[in-house]
This record gives sequence, C-alpha cells and structure tokens, in this order.
Amino acid sequence: MINTVGTADKKLAELGIRKVSEVKNVVEYVLDNGLKVLLLENHSAPVITLLVLYKVGSRNEAVGHTGSTHFLEHMLFKGTKKHNPEKGNGIDDLLTQIGAYWNATTWFDRTSYFEVVPAEYLELCIKLEADRMRNLLLRQEDHDSEMSVVRNELERGENFPEDALEKEMYALAFREHPYHHPTIGWRSDVEGVPMDRLREFYNTFYWPNNATVILVGDFENTEALSMIHKYYGKIPSSPNPIPDVYTVEPPQEGERRFQIKRVGDLPRVWLGYHIPEAKHEDTYPLAAMRHILGSSYERSSRLYKRLIDTSMASEIFARHDDLRDPALFMVGATTNQGVDLKEVEEAIQDELEKFAREPVTEQELSRAKTANRKGTILSKADPSSLAFMLGEAESKQDWHWLMEYDDNFDAVTADDIMRVAAIYFDRDNRTVGTFIPKEPSAAEVSAFDDEGDGEELPEEAEEFAEERAESADLSSLIALRPPMTRVKLEKPKKRTVSFESQVVKEVLPNGMTLLLMRNPGTESVGLTGYLRGGKYFSHDLGSNVSEIMADVMPKGSKNYSKLQIAEALENMGIPGGLDLQIDNYRMSFSSNIVVADLPEYLRLLNDVLRNPTFAEDELAKTKIEWHSRYTEALTNTRTMAWVKLRRSLYPEKHLFYEKTYEELTEELNTLDVEKLRQIHNRLFTPHSSIITLVGDFEIDEARKLIRDQFGDWQGKEPRKIEVAEVKLPQSRQRHDVFLADKKSADIVIAHPSDLRRAGKDYYAAKLANAALGQDTITSRLGNVVRDRAGLTYGIHSSFSDTAFGSAPWAVTLSVNPANIEKSLQLVSLVLDDYIQNGITEDELLKETGRAVGSFTVGLASSLGIARALTEFEFLGLGVAELDNVSSEYLAITKQQVDSAIRKYLHPSRAITVVAGTL
Repeated sequence: MINTVGTADKKLAELGIRKVSEVKNVVEYVLDNGLKVLLLENHSAPVITLLVLYKVGSRNEAVGHTGSTHFLEHMLFKGTKKHNPEKGNGIDDLLTQIGAYWNATTWFDRTSYFEVVPAEYLELCIKLEADRMRNLLLRQEDHDSEMSVVRNELERGENFPEDALEKEMYALAFREHPYHHPTIGWRSDVEGVPMDRLREFYNTFYWPNNATVILVGDFENTEALSMIHKYYGKIPSSPNPIPDVYTVEPPQEGERRFQIKRVGDLPRVWLGYHIPEAKHEDTYPLAAMRHILGSSYERSSRLYKRLIDTSMASEIFARHDDLRDPALFMVGATTNQGVDLKEVEEAIQDELEKFAREPVTEQELSRAKTANRKGTILSKADPSSLAFMLGEAESKQDWHWLMEYDDNFDAVTADDIMRVAAIYFDRDNRTVGTFIPKEPSAAEVSAFDDEGDGEELPEEAEEFAEERAESADLSSLIALRPPMTRVKLEKPKKRTVSFESQVVKEVLPNGMTLLLMRNPGTESVGLTGYLRGGKYFSHDLGSNVSEIMADVMPKGSKNYSKLQIAEALENMGIPGGLDLQIDNYRMSFSSNIVVADLPEYLRLLNDVLRNPTFAEDELAKTKIEWHSRYTEALTNTRTMAWVKLRRSLYPEKHLFYEKTYEELTEELNTLDVEKLRQIHNRLFTPHSSIITLVGDFEIDEARKLIRDQFGDWQGKEPRKIEVAEVKLPQSRQRHDVFLADKKSADIVIAHPSDLRRAGKDYYAAKLANAALGQDTITSRLGNVVRDRAGLTYGIHSSFSDTAFGSAPWAVTLSVNPANIEKSLQLVSLVLDDYIQNGITEDELLKETGRAVGSFTVGLASSLGIARALTEFEFLGLGVAELDNVSSEYLAITKQQVDSAIRKYLHPSRAITVVAGTL
C-alpha cells in the first residue's frame, strides 16, 4: 500500500514548503521566501475563496501621503506586463469571464485582495495574484485617472454623517499614532500624492514575507500548494526589512470633544474610549460588553432597551475595534427629533459605567457566549466568510488568534467585565463627537419640485452624441468600446449539477409549498420563505404600511413577548434572524440556523407570522423610528433622486410610483393598529407561500417539523399579480433636486421596462445589460466613465425588478458636482454607441462566462441555494430552471443580444434626475 501522506510531505519538502501548524482543519505552511499559506479544505460546494493579505494599512502611513495604501490598492487592478487591460487580459477582464466575485479592501492594519470563483479556476487566481505582487506597471496615466475615482469615493463618504463622525473621532482620539489618519486619506493627500510615493510603498511592502495567502474551499492541499509554489516560489523575499510601526499613543489625560455642523437630518452622538490591542487579555471582556450593549437589531440588548424602546434614539450601535495596536471602543446613537443630545450621551455613559458598578447577569453573559459560539458555527456555512475571518485575524495578530477566540471568550467572567469597564470607560479616557444638523440658508433650500413635467433637454443636448460622433476620428470612437482581447477566451463550461434530483417538493393541503434539500456536514440549515405579501397587495392601503407591519410583527406574538423573541434569537446566534423583508411582491425571511435550533426557530416563526399582537405601544415606537427614516432620507442624494424619478415615470396609482416623504409622513401619522390587522389578514395566508430548507438534516424529520407548525394554518388564496404597463416618456427629460452641503451628487437615468423573468429573451437582455453596466470596472460604462475618464467611483446599469414587468431600467452613478455635465455626455455617447453597434463577440463570451460562473459562486452556501430555489418556485419557473441556467446562457447568440439591446434600452426616451449640491 502506498503511503500517500508521506509522498505528499516529501514532495512539499522538495519544493521548500514547510508545514508549521494545524488547528481545527486549518493548516499553515511557509515557503522559503517567507510567504505564509493557510489552507482549509471544504468540499460542500465546487467553489474556492482565495484571499491575499498584505500587512500594510493606514497605520503604515504618515503626513503627506495618507491614503497611499488605499490608493495603491486601486492601482493593483491597473495591470502588469503579462496581464494588462490594454490587451484585454487584465485581472478584471479575466475574472469577469469566469463569473468571479472579487474585490479588495484596505483598513488600518492590512490590505486584502480576494476572489471567489468556481473551483476549476484556482490556478488562474493564484497566477494573477502572484503576478501583481511584484510586477505592477504603475503608470502615471493610471494614477491620474484613478485619483479622481478615489476622490469621488471619499466625497461619497462625506455625504453621510457617520463617515464624518468616524473620521473625526479617530483624528481627535489619536494624536501621535497613525490611526489618527483615515484609511481613505486626507483629501489634499489623495489629490497630491505622487506616483513615486506609491511606487515606494509598493516596493517596500508588497513582498512574500509580508503577505499571507489564505485558501478556503473545494481543493486538495498538496495540489494547491504546488500551484502556490509554482507562481509565488520564484519571488524573492524583500531586499530590506519590512518597516515596523513603533509609535505609541500616550495615555489620554482628559475628555476630548468635537462637533460637526452641516445641513443634515438628525442629531448624532458618538463616544470613543481607548482600549488595548487585539492580543491583550482585556479584548474578550470588551467583546462581551459589545454583545451585551447591542445594536438597533438586537432587541434584547441594553442599549436597545435604554434608547430605542424609550424612543430616545432611532439607531444605536456598539463597536469594538480590536486592532493590531490599541484602538477604540465606540458607542453611538442617532437621536429622534426633539430629544436632548446631552441626555442621550449621559444615558450611554451610564450604561457603560454600570458594567463597573453592577455584575452582568448570568443570563446576559450566557447569551453572549452562546451567540458568539453559534456565530462561529454559522460562519462555516459560507466558506468565504471564514476566509475573511482568518484574514482579519492575521491582520490583528495571527490566525491562531481566531482559533483560540471562542475559548477565550467563554472564559470571561462577570468580575472580568467589572474590572475592565472600570479601567476603560472612564470619562477622562473618552472622546465625544456630535453631529448637529443645521438648516439650509435661503439660497440652499431644496429644489425638489413636483409640479410640471420636467425640463425637456434642449436640441443641442439631444444632438450632442451625434455631433460628437460626426466630428470624432475613428480612433476616438473605438476608444469608447472595450479593447479587443488579444488572448483567446475559453468557451464557458456548462454546469451539470442537478438540483431537481436532490430537491424534495411537497405541497401541503393548505397550499403551502415545501422545498427540502440535504447538504450534509455543514452543521447548519439555510432557511428561506416567501409569502405573496409585498407592496402590490397592500398598495391601496398605503405606500409603506406593509413594511411597517413587518417591522412590528417580531415585537410580540401570542406565545412570545418581544423580549422572549429577541432573547431566543440571540441564543441561536442570529439576533436579526426574524426580520421580515417586504419588496414589491414578496414578504420574505431567511436565516442560517444551527441544526439543533431548527425546531425552536420554526415554532417562533410560526407564532410571529400567524399570531402577532400588534401592541399599541410598539406601533407608536415603530412610527417614531419611521419618522426618523424619512427625515434621514430627505437629505440622501440617492433616495431623493429615485423618489423624483419614480414620480416622473409612473402614474399616481401605479405600484412603482413614490409619494414624497412629506406625504409619507402624513400617512404614517394616521396609521393605527386596526389597519395593521387589516393588512395582516389580507396578506398572511399559506396559499402560494413557500418554505425552503437546505442543510444538514434528514428530509423526513424536516418535513414533519414544518407540517407540525404550519399544517393547520388556513387562509384564502391571494389575488393574481397583474402589473399595469407603462409607456415610455415621449422625449428625454431632466430634473434637478438641490440638496445642500453634499460633496457628491447622484445621477439616475431611467425608463420603464417590460422585461420579465419568464420572458423568452430574458437571458439575452441580462447579457446585454451586463456588458453595458453590470460591473463598474469591466463593463462599457465603467470602462469609459470610471476607468478612462476617472469621473466616478461607481456606475452601473440594471433592470430593477423583472418579476412581472414595468419596473425601471436605470443607469446610476455618483460624481463630483463639477463633473455632472461631462459625465452625462459620456454616458450618452456610450449608450448611443452600444445601441448602434451592439455587443462584441468578446463581450458576449465574457458575459456568458460571468453569468455561468457567478451562478455557481452564488450557490456556494446552503442559504444561497435556498434563496435561489425559493425565488424560482415563486416565479413559477420551478427547480428544473436552476439546472437549465447555464445552458440557457450558453445558447445565446450575438444577434439575440443585439435584438434585446434595441428592444429594452431606450436612453433617448429616458428621464434623468440629478440630486446634490448643484
């Protein structure tokens, strides 16, 4: 008998790969050049996640080049000699055609690059990541275009009070340590950092001995290590030692305060306290206190009871930044109108000091520990999340920190919490920040105007694209289109997984449909459910009444009080796991559940769905929360743009028409419990409802559990869905919505679309839109407006809801207000060129591969499978359609896509809305 283990070890030794340690199936290896490799096999789905972490973040920066790490992260997508966007084989081009989910993130202590792909593309991902570790082109022209992209990302954040508060909180709390600087950098540094500085950063930190490669998913260790060595093994270690950060923040010697005054929505108060680094023993009592303090979604938590239940705040959070160096513990609240900020601040401080005065209860601490443990189990349900957790642990200390975390958390005592709270939650150790909304001046009043039909664009603007095309030479026209690919694209592979043979379907006598599928070895269950309870069925009773009803339902039922519901969910490790979501046609719920908790979860779900109490006091509190939501929305550039757009596109009684927030507020004021009961009686019925379970259970046991809970539920059949068709606007129109004090504007260009999911040309239309604007980097709009012109951080096109037609097709983007007109002109040029010339064969191959591959990636977890099964059943397509998706995409031709482009995209009859400080 051949000793395969010994043979594998010998092969690795010959390659210079050394096994370092193994804990809970995670295996650490190291290459001769210092590259650390973490491997975790998981064969539950044919998908892998590759994450490459570099131990460099904003903590490695200094005055004059803040934001360089983040800027450099952007530059890593700009190409190497081998893989270059100009050749059509850049990293984005190649990952697009295989349906990858990929991105990069920068934080205080690290920069991470990741890909989630079908398992057969592992080698491609390793090759691409290894290539850009040392072979970036780092061209000046790429720097210049990307600078304005990064700046727009910064400007988008500045539109939100939370981003401003976080930036100022760290800047004031840290005086000497580089945590003082925001990760995205100070604006003048972003605008002024030279290419030489970025190149210096790259040549200092991007080396194997400063990186960790993390691989989780469907692979075999020895084979994966051989690939990693093939591409990374030839890269040398850094020629110089990696610089360390030696600056230590001195103790704070008294409270610090700041105030931000801008035109805005609601007041906010944040409190930040210096705490030790992640590896410190006090990390675990601090983490336990974070659990106990809670958030807006944790209704059994202390802050929820103190601030939201009393209607003092609309949103609350507690955040524990456990970083490589000492950081901050932050608590914050968004107050309701008329509430004294100082009163909220003192309430938060009192809750923090209470930890030092009174021992936490055994029940609170037990719930926190149970929630933490089960959260770890549930993270395994999605292999990608475990890869990200390992990466974060590497940035904080190393991956063993994560492996030991639950045991250390379980060891926390009430005495530990009292001791730690007394040390860190001292007023002299805190920084307090407030956001005070100010009224706009007379010159800044909103230009939101519902009267009239909007401004028709002048003939010059209508003819801009045509004139530009006539005057442009051939090369500039070609430049609008994606580059020709100089490498041969592979034809996408057909996916042959058979869901139909694995799914057990049963329709109960009361009309409820059950879909059950085993996914053994996951220790968890992905559960989703749909009822025909969306806005369509309650629109005549009020615009948001069904959503408000869904918010009130988990706040008390016949057999469970609000607190009992919240505590039960927290004990399951899913504090937000019974929030009901309402969209146009569906009332939905979904959760990952530890297998042992499934019976209790179904009992709870059954009682909340069928027997909500709709208590008067809970409705009153919920109405206050919704008042705050409307107030916040009034200063949000994106929401205000969409409201104006929908009011311009649809007649008043149509499902997709939007009322103003002033009208919604009046509607909210008249809402009462009787109306909620009326809506509940209308919407909640087992007929046409669907419950789907995918996970580690026995089919017969799961079937019995659902029958026992829902089998006796009776109700009438919901009415048939028939959405009124809406004609296209007669001509192109534009509306401007003025909002004061906004650094970034939102643009929406849209018209109604009659595309339907069940339509014969659905797949062709989806590919048509994908090539145009599904991805902000590799699609046409992104290639021109973002990548080449550098005008936006994000631009997309999409069909918003294809279930039953008439929903908008839209192009959305955010830009600096000074770049609005130029951006609109470029968008118009791209759209006109695409409609005239159609999709290229290269684009069709790429987008077909993307569609097939991303479909596979989306089914990497039990919950992902459950959601897809439920949606296909709801639309009447059935489970069999899941098995046909890849073949449907692969059968689409260029002629079909071109036909779909001209049938469904009509920018010359679209309405444009621009919202911001214009």
